[in-house]
Amino acid sequence: MNKSKTGIFSGLASRFERNRLGELLVQRGRVSTTQLHDALKVQKGSGQTLGHILEAQGLVTRTQIRTTLFEQAAYRTVATCLTLFIGFSSFNVGTAKASSLKPRSQYSESSMIQKVAYQPQGQNIRPQKAMPSNKLFGTREIASKDISAFTKWTDILSKLDRVAFDTSKTAQFQNMGFNAKVNAVNNYVNQVRYIEDKNNFGKSDYWAMPAEFFARGGDCEDFAIAKYAMLKQLGVPEDKMRLAIVQDKIKNIPHAVLIVYTNDGPMLLDNQIKRTSQVASVNRYKPIYSINASGWWRHLG
Repeated sequence: MNKSKTGIFSGLASRFERNRLGELLVQRGRVSTTQLHDALKVQKGSGQTLGHILEAQGLVTRTQIRTTLFEQAAYRTVATCLTLFIGFSSFNVGTAKASSLKPRSQYSESSMIQKVAYQPQGQNIRPQKAMPSNKLFGTREIASKDISAFTKWTDILSKLDRVAFDTSKTAQFQNMGFNAKVNAVNNYVNQVRYIEDKNNFGKSDYWAMPAEFFARGGDCEDFAIAKYAMLKQLGVPEDKMRLAIVQDKIKNIPHAVLIVYTNDGPMLLDNQIKRTSQVASVNRYKPIYSINASGWWRHLG
């Protein structure tokens, strides 16, 4: 590719990378430049996120913030893809290796981005290999073994290894077959009440341990974590499970589910859907990334 075309793509990548939450809200006419500047001054002194400040001032709604954050993440995903494309164009594509490329990621403006984690914050992630055989929701997967940037997840895994699980909750499923265990655990956990973190723990984003979840209820990732922990206790290998962060195309919000790989293909364990479903039969979700104890997968397409 010639230098002029490379320069065009570099400029586009830079443009997409600059689209921050405040800028997008101004561009969409949700706040004025003056209102944004005033909110940024408050943010500098308070340490609160910009979204929380604008919501508290009554300038935007939480739904508008979430929609804009998703749009922001989409811009930056495009920037990452363009960066990768530029990297490929700089040498012979036929001999290129995915492991030689380092997508950039700088999601930091809101705890919502920390929660969704379209890319880990402040890390240079090196993709390992394409995984076409397990295409969740029809996507292509880029795998990495380095999960250290996903601090909320690694903290949960560490606690699960240290804290004994309440076996009274799993004993009734112990003698079931693999698929029966998956279905039973999904049905059992889905009986727990749903409650948002802000109302439950006084925090915008809190990943609960199973004991906390069963005692107090939880939101989508808490359901997925509890199912993961129960199935692990029941002998399901961790490499057969993934916590997946997806975009709910119906509600237009991020969501967390558990994926379990069975002999019948990947199964979806979802607190929004009463029974387990084959992933191939569900089209409301677009996966962003999936993760387990041994690695994580970025989903493209």
